Amino acid sequence: MDDNFREPAKTKASTCPACGGELLFDPTEGKLKCQYCDMLYTPEEVEEEWRKKSGGAGQEDIEEQASDESEDVIRSYDPVEFEEGEMKSYSCSTCGAELLADQTTAVMRCPYCGNQTIVEEQFSGSIRPDYIIPFAHTKDEAEEKYKSFYNKRFLLPKSFKTGNHVEEIQGVYVPFWMFSGRVHLDGNYVAYDESKDSNGKKHITARFQVRRRGFLDYENVPADASKRMDDDMMDSVEPYELSGLKDFSMVYLPGFMAERYDVSEEECQERAHERAKGSIHDQVIKTIKHDGIEETDEDVRYEGESTKYALLPVWLLVTKWKDKTFKFAMNGQTGKMIGDLPVSAFKLLAVCIPLFLAIMLALVTFTDQSTMSAFFVGLLVSGITGLIMYLSMKSVAKAKAADNYITNPLNLTLKEEERISGLKARKIKKEMRNNRG
Repeated sequence: MDDNFREPAKTKASTCPACGGELLFDPTEGKLKCQYCDMLYTPEEVEEEWRKKSGGAGQEDIEEQASDESEDVIRSYDPVEFEEGEMKSYSCSTCGAELLADQTTAVMRCPYCGNQTIVEEQFSGSIRPDYIIPFAHTKDEAEEKYKSFYNKRFLLPKSFKTGNHVEEIQGVYVPFWMFSGRVHLDGNYVAYDESKDSNGKKHITARFQVRRRGFLDYENVPADASKRMDDDMMDSVEPYELSGLKDFSMVYLPGFMAERYDVSEEECQERAHERAKGSIHDQVIKTIKHDGIEETDEDVRYEGESTKYALLPVWLLVTKWKDKTFKFAMNGQTGKMIGDLPVSAFKLLAVCIPLFLAIMLALVTFTDQSTMSAFFVGLLVSGITGLIMYLSMKSVAKAKAADNYITNPLNLTLKEEERISGLKARKIKKEMRNNRG
């Protein structure tokens, strides 16, 4: 036999005990449903059926055995290295056909028999996820949510409503690293108070050196661990209701695509840390009761961190309009829909120009402001209004904080303030800039 020959890796199919038809997880029922006879089975019943077929071994035993048989076992939470475009051979557990997929594919549909098949080794032994949140929304619900998401948007081009076509809707269990721990912040600030003179011009009346030190606890801050997924989009479908986390079981997978992580824990940790840092920074700043802050110098550290590996549900939608592709995503648990919609420039100008003219006319007619002053005020107000309306059409953004995953109020261990002169303020600000870099 050729030394380079490798036996195709094993897969698992989910079949109905009553008729042998394909079992898929039904989000509406929270059970697995036979696509032929409509029988429903709880996850526990399907796990028991799998135990019987495997000679009484439990799921963890089956997965550990699959892991031992694999030549590609990766230790839990170790970095994963992949060859670009590398493919792997699998054997369909229903018809025996040989299937090819990349190194991260965990659930696929056999093109020969049509059944979904689960790659056991992707969820086995040392790379087995800790948790999963099952899908709670169906494909039809995802499509309806998408339609209602764009249907009442005033700035949407009229032709988008009638001309966009959904090319693909796919439910995917996306791999996530979830981080829990404590973030500490030691901050030094120069703050100020101000007042207005008789002409309405602002002047700084006092400066203060402010010290704050404290900590926050965070739990299960998620960061997607798939190179195929857009990080900003995965941030935007949050939050998940973490009370819905269940111990991982492969029985929730049939009917959906799933992947193994291919972004390391360390890379995702950096993103989670930035979010935790954003939350403690925001909360500390709120404790500084002055009109503004001129300079900031913060030292942040993390301790007691633990990591979990989970699969979280996302519906991905791809639409076409005027030869352009638009991507949308829906949280498969909560139903939150996000995506960037096209904006009609004509509709935007139809709001901003009349608003600009109305403000300018009102200021010139009913106040003593000059035409030039009224022009700039009108331009500013209409510009801000237009920007707000434009941004309302764009719901995909990088998460800058972890507020939904903070488990306790800010605990301040140091709170000091001292009024300082302008000369001392300049000296402190220079020192703070030097400390930063």
